[in-house]
Amino acid sequence: MQHTHRLVYLANHMFIDLPEGRFLVDTGSPFTFGETGTASYGGTTREIPRHIGPLTVQSLGGLDLDARIGTRLRGVLGMDFMRAETVLWDGPRGRAIVRPPAPPADAERIALQDFRTVPIVEATVGGRETRWIFDTGAQYGFVTEEGDLSLGEADAEFDDFHPVLGGFRSRAMKAPVELGAVRFRERFGHHAPLSARVLQPARVDGIIGLSWLARRRVWLAAAQGAMWVAAG
Repeated sequence: MQHTHRLVYLANHMFIDLPEGRFLVDTGSPFTFGETGTASYGGTTREIPRHIGPLTVQSLGGLDLDARIGTRLRGVLGMDFMRAETVLWDGPRGRAIVRPPAPPADAERIALQDFRTVPIVEATVGGRETRWIFDTGAQYGFVTEEGDLSLGEADAEFDDFHPVLGGFRSRAMKAPVELGAVRFRERFGHHAPLSARVLQPARVDGIIGLSWLARRRVWLAAAQGAMWVAAG
């Protein structure tokens, strides 16, 4: 049966409102966790751990999300929940629909691979065909090799935060991205510890974040190895 949650884009992040409260939507996380003890997603309530190793809601404190989103963040929704069933992220209407109707015939199909359940896409970035982690928990993109910052136009440095690696400042570029027929520009940085601990083991060229999602309708069907993006 179809089930709808409120979907919110705030503070360069993506959130879903569950009965337990507001959760960060993070396709870069294999697991769901939070301080609520349960998460009721798609009409089903499941127990969740309060931490995954060193990761807790409190470990996201460097992002200052509670103040920026105007409410208390209660958890992180990971791929263990989102992989099981198709979800439509309807950014323009502010809703996430679990078990939605099929995408329209003219929607762009994008193949998904995975690394430990985290989705990987093939994309053309700066004119080069490459493999990327699709990470809705990332407010910016990242390249694995620092030299790849030359693929785009130099941009101002930015500050970011990783819940395990801490805060850092990165050089940046803006580069055109093509996911099939879906085109947008993404801001990319580089962080050597992130590359060494996450990106190189996954054998990807970097991370594509969520900056392009808010104005689109996107069907994530990880169990089918695909996502679809509505035309327009």
